[in-house]
Amino acid sequence: MNKLKAPKPVGPYSLFRYLNDDSHWVTCGQIPLDPESGELNNETIEKEVEQVFDNIEAVLTENNKSINDVKKFTVYLTDLVNTPLVNAQIEKRVNKPFPARTTIQVSALPMGSRVEIECLG
Repeated sequence: MNKLKAPKPVGPYSLFRYLNDDSHWVTCGQIPLDPESGELNNETIEKEVEQVFDNIEAVLTENNKSINDVKKFTVYLTDLVNTPLVNAQIEKRVNKPFPARTTIQVSALPMGSRVEIECLG
């Protein structure tokens, strides 16, 4: 996974920020942007979820963190029926104990994405 590259922000925000000190941090919400093209990888919802997790891992790697450093995911979905796809990626990529999580159904997400996930560490 060393080849992962974080997508550029689509607005005036940081992909990753430390909070009060170097031990607490937050990522911006990641949508399924292909880092090379800047376009959504949205052929299927499965590809969207996988791209979001690839992007999360790339942002964390670029900041000397790993997905196993995540303490909480906040997941935004346009349809909660897709929650099992998020669960599958977490089970595939994250060691136990799993992070805390909040999952929220929303009416729309940036660029027509069906999933957005932010992390807190």
